[in-house]
Amino acid sequence: MKKIACFISICMIMSSLCFAQGKGKKEAEASTPFVPKVTTGAEIEFDIVTFDYGTLGAGEVKTGIFTFTNVGNKPLVLFDVIVSCDCTEVEWQKEPVMPGKKGTIKAVYTAKTAGVIAKQITVQSNAQTDRVRLQLKGNVKE
Repeated sequence: MKKIACFISICMIMSSLCFAQGKGKKEAEASTPFVPKVTTGAEIEFDIVTFDYGTLGAGEVKTGIFTFTNVGNKPLVLFDVIVSCDCTEVEWQKEPVMPGKKGTIKAVYTAKTAGVIAKQITVQSNAQTDRVRLQLKGNVKE
């Protein structure tokens, strides 16, 4: 009988210790602050990646601005900004964008034919995410 009582006591003590350790671990995990991923170079982050021109008439010209931030820790350089058709012209700053600073890409669309606008702009840079695809959308009415 003594052996059974001793065995039950040991089991209760062990389960109490395991429970206490598990609870402490979860509390420690819950109180650990979120640490963002650290970049080791330039990194580009756009405010929006799709610009909606809405409805345009044939021959109408509209401008859209894409704003981006260098969220990395080294200067960001845009090497090239490539459009998917000759109906869109782009302008971007050629000088480096310092960490924490913003830059813009201006997209000027000329509505040539009626239909849905579904164009792409590819941004190539020295960022860790070295290619970003932006979208232009809308509708051209006659």
